[in-house]
Amino acid sequence: MKGQFYSIMIALFIIPILALIIFYSQTQIPQTIGTSIRADELQYFSQSIEEDLMRFLQINGKRALIAAVNMTVSTGKGLNNASAGLAEMIENGTLNGAQPFTDEKNMSIWEKNISDIGSYQGFNVSFISSPIVNVTQGDSFNILFNKTVYVNVSDFATSMYVLKNITVAAFVSVEGIEDPLYANNSFANVSVLIRKSPFNKNTTSAGEVWNLSNLSSNIINSYYFSSTKGASFLDRLQGNITLSPIYQPYGLESFIFLPNMTNQLNTFSVLDYQYWAETHGYFLNESKSYNPALDTFKFDNVKIYNWFRIGNLADDDYGINQTLNLTS
Repeated sequence: MKGQFYSIMIALFIIPILALIIFYSQTQIPQTIGTSIRADELQYFSQSIEEDLMRFLQINGKRALIAAVNMTVSTGKGLNNASAGLAEMIENGTLNGAQPFTDEKNMSIWEKNISDIGSYQGFNVSFISSPIVNVTQGDSFNILFNKTVYVNVSDFATSMYVLKNITVAAFVSVEGIEDPLYANNSFANVSVLIRKSPFNKNTTSAGEVWNLSNLSSNIINSYYFSSTKGASFLDRLQGNITLSPIYQPYGLESFIFLPNMTNQLNTFSVLDYQYWAETHGYFLNESKSYNPALDTFKFDNVKIYNWFRIGNLADDDYGINQTLNLTS
């Protein structure tokens, strides 16, 4: 009898324990693991929105810059407000209400695409009203597209959500894009791509003036330098020839290859912002020798075109003020 009694007592003690083990193994543990995995997926997806927004701004920022240049060159007129025009392209895919993009890429379509991708993964994605993209000079050779979005990503199955304030700053290079000032100031006869000079503007060696072979290369290739006086890229989209205060100190300057210009202004400096402002330019000192047969100056055996003129620079950026013939 005692054996049976103890057997029954042990069974009554073990059965509830086994039941609890089975219950938790089938409910709590899978739920905890499943919830954790879903939380990770929710977090990863919300992070991917930020990464995709960066790609969107970099790709469509470049496309907007090219479209804006094409429009200014085709019309011969600068934009009224380059920053606002580029922002309109990013937000709406339009410029002054016109459609520059055949595939209509814009923020609204991007948001819908993100929402569709989220729904495929079981998430509800909603974008809350956010400020339009801010467009300005990031530096002389880059445009900065800065965008903030407010997004709510939720998973109804687990009652989890992520509410994020995402701010992305995308730098988009203007190198390789046409300079609209050249086209619009040459009756569309001259096309110059913006290419950063491989030389330093203020290079000197053992007290010598700036290497004139480098100067010659910059003239021939229309290379660009950073400038505190020449128009920034956004200024150039607006038709401005000098740097606006709001874009300081991120201007650009280049040397105009005068033979390419149909409206040659032979007494003016060929530094672009001086040329279009009709600033008088001085020849390099002829005493170093002039070769009429080659139609060039030869300065320390470096050929400098005889049409090359430059204004007296306050900062003597290129180290050539001392070589100027101030009587020319």
